Amino acid sequence: MKGFIYWMAIIVFVIASYTPGTARASNHLQACDTAECKEYFTAYRILTRRGHSEAMATLGELYYAGYGTEKNTEQALKWFRRAAKFGITSAQYKAGVLYLQDSDFQDVEKGVSLIKKATKYDFSPACFVLGKIYLDGRFIPQDIPQADRWLSAAYKLNNHETIKFSNRLKNSPKTASLELTELFGLIESDFKATLAAGSNPPINEMETIVITAPEYTEYFDSEIARLNKSIPDTSSGTGSKIAGRTCSKLWGCSTESDRERIRDVLLSNWGLETIKWRP
Repeated sequence: MKGFIYWMAIIVFVIASYTPGTARASNHLQACDTAECKEYFTAYRILTRRGHSEAMATLGELYYAGYGTEKNTEQALKWFRRAAKFGITSAQYKAGVLYLQDSDFQDVEKGVSLIKKATKYDFSPACFVLGKIYLDGRFIPQDIPQADRWLSAAYKLNNHETIKFSNRLKNSPKTASLELTELFGLIESDFKATLAAGSNPPINEMETIVITAPEYTEYFDSEIARLNKSIPDTSSGTGSKIAGRTCSKLWGCSTESDRERIRDVLLSNWGLETIKWRP
């Protein structure tokens, strides 16, 4: 028991030492109460009434940010859940994260279940969070092999936050002895490859992608126009139901190119602030 408490204290220390960078915050959708923002909110409300699951996922984002409406986390969860039923991977992940927060609607079992669903489509943020959940052991029993599995999965998907977090684990004297065999092996392999290439960049140096407000409105314009010409979702399922369009062109589907877009371009690191007090 003492050993378990000791490792828990170490893990919490390392997790607490990780704080999101300020540059990343600029990627987040910000609260907005202008007439234009309210028009976008109204447009998405109309699209959700027609049954477009992608619009449901976006409406959840608008409620969560307070974009065109009052910030309402409960409504955000409602629309993420609805989108999740249609197989929108990002919505499954975000609903899962919200369920793990201390709130009136906290439901750890549902939260972990939804995050696990999102990992089935190699959604790297979900793999990262699931790995940290297993590592920490507060929501479910600690399971180091499972933590190794999911952190490694997110690492191999090139999730930037996972790479930085994993290097912290490996380089800290307090956690370097954790049996994260696969994860630490990946880090070693990358380090050796870097040396072989003749360069030695600073550890954890990552490309920073900054998204500005006009780029969000361009995305909203494009999505609204496309959904207005599309057949609404009428039954649950995954992927795109729009004839002639690949899932990679849609925001909420589960292909590699779409995951990259969510992670690196649009609402890239959604959820990190909501779980920074957690694993």
